[in-house]
Amino acid sequence: MMHVPASRSCPPLPSLLLTLLVRFTGTSDEDFQVTQPESSVSVRAGEILTLGCNVSARSPAGPVLWFRENGQERQLIYNFNGSQFPRVTQVENTEFNQTDYSIRISDVSPKDVGTYYCVKLTIAHPDMAYVSGSGTFVSVNGTTHEIFQVQQAEMTQTVSTGETITLSCSVPDSFPKGPVLWFKGHGPNREIIYNFKEGFFPRVKEIGHPTKPGNTDFSIRISELSPADTGIYYCVKFKEGKPDTEFQSGPGTKVFVTRTSNQVAPGAPERHLMTMRGTKLRKNLL
Repeated sequence: MMHVPASRSCPPLPSLLLTLLVRFTGTSDEDFQVTQPESSVSVRAGEILTLGCNVSARSPAGPVLWFRENGQERQLIYNFNGSQFPRVTQVENTEFNQTDYSIRISDVSPKDVGTYYCVKLTIAHPDMAYVSGSGTFVSVNGTTHEIFQVQQAEMTQTVSTGETITLSCSVPDSFPKGPVLWFKGHGPNREIIYNFKEGFFPRVKEIGHPTKPGNTDFSIRISELSPADTGIYYCVKFKEGKPDTEFQSGPGTKVFVTRTSNQVAPGAPERHLMTMRGTKLRKNLL
């Protein structure tokens, strides 16, 4: 980004950018234009998004920037000064008579939804002016249950006592920052089964890599199951705060733990032994 000396009538560029982020009018008194050919673009999650922008050939010196606006959130998307912006590249890169300032954004996700503005700054004294394109609204299409919901692949699972069970959970990386926890049951009396950040859970192990950036796998494995483990297990995403608040829960996985054929039901061991003895006695009599 080009440096502009500070003065009373010409604020430093960072201060000006804050002002630009507050107001995008799309108009200016300058005689050159910034053209964004598409008023809206729709792409599918995972695809590459191309945003067009052309600036008049005879335009004064000054940088071109891309911003994204989504509600009250405004973010610098790309600067053509050589800075690194992951997933964003320049479509054309000609050194002379540069007029094409189109960009490509790879691996699009729902977090990329918003209106994108191509903005031309003009450096002059005593004022710094700008011209903004009219904006391109970007929508991201995809299967709703894949990109907007906590996923638990299995609705029900049945295992035997002593076995190990795997409970799958996928959390979209487009969700706000915050922890993921596993619970058995729901409501105020639900039991915490696993916390990926803290706590001691001797029978539970995580499968994915929850500390790895971009991780979406929060599956767990529970060992040495007993009938007491029967119930509904929920993978729950929380939103970071003071305190953290529940953002979204998975649909739940019903777990049934059954006894094997050679196991005795609790509360009736004597009856079972007496039956076995009676059976042997009858066989001997025969």
